[in-house]
Amino acid sequence: MSERLAPKVGIVSCLAVLLLLSLPYFFAPATAVSVYYETIPVPVHLLDTFFALVALIAFGSGLQDRSDRASVAGVTLVLGIFMAVITLWWAVVTPSATIVEAARMDSLSGHRWALAFVTLGVPASAGWYARSVL
Repeated sequence: MSERLAPKVGIVSCLAVLLLLSLPYFFAPATAVSVYYETIPVPVHLLDTFFALVALIAFGSGLQDRSDRASVAGVTLVLGIFMAVITLWWAVVTPSATIVEAARMDSLSGHRWALAFVTLGVPASAGWYARSVL
């Protein structure tokens, strides 16, 4: 049961990361969002998007038995850990008023912590998947 449920949770986690990454673009000007995401030297939004898309494809491949489940679990676990570490670093370093000052958007003040929390779902589900297939 958990061999099928864990990758489904991983897919939902990846989709949630992608949704939260794109959310500021709907509420703030693109220039403000670029300032918001570029507070660290690493392009967090680009890396998280790339890692989430690769993990999404890998979880789907493992779910439909198109790839070795243990390999998929390992790949998604590593991608999820990198994604979570980069996002947590960005969330800690980014001042709370960056997006609020740049875009005058008070509704996005907790966005960075929500994104950091959601990215933790990817390595958690990948670890669960690894535990169930090994």
